[in-house]
Amino acid sequence: RRFSPAVQEIKKAIPIDQRKAIQIRINAGQVPKDHWVNDPDIGGGRIIGEVCHFVDLAIFLAGSKISSLSAQALSDSNNLMDTLGITLKFQNGSIANISYFSNGNKKLPKEYIEVFSGTIVFIIHDFKKLELLGRKRIVKKYKRQDKGHRNELVRFFESIRKGEPSHILFDELYHSTLATFKIIESIKQNRTIVF
Repeated sequence: RRFSPAVQEIKKAIPIDQRKAIQIRINAGQVPKDHWVNDPDIGGGRIIGEVCHFVDLAIFLAGSKISSLSAQALSDSNNLMDTLGITLKFQNGSIANISYFSNGNKKLPKEYIEVFSGTIVFIIHDFKKLELLGRKRIVKKYKRQDKGHRNELVRFFESIRKGEPSHILFDELYHSTLATFKIIESIKQNRTIVF
């Protein structure tokens, strides 16, 4: 999601040293227990296979590493951990909440993101529209939903072709991956994880 036009615009507009409060809500929908995403050897479960993207997005928007996290999952008989809430605190003082829900309704758009910084609020509506609430209200609609997949691939292949480093540093990838696994640990141990 970090390569989407909406996220790139937010990142350019907010000073890097300004603390942010971030709210990410995902109406993921249900998948059957035997779906590949829930297979630990193939999809790794929805936290490993899907929530990881939103952890990366929160880290990117905050512009900082996570200092602590806690997570709670709605109990279910299949122990899928696919309806959960995550709270992240960052080293720079920013905070984020990720609400990943599999028990929603298809009529509700899938992804909704709010970024509060100073007195300005940015709202991403399912990566189809970006709204800015500041002195004025500005709305930018995109021709199509754009979560940044194409832009990410273009940048990736461009870096290979030019022999340049990746646009995502290895340290960021490692930290995001570690945090994703720590979410599972937090749920299972019912505790806050400090980095």
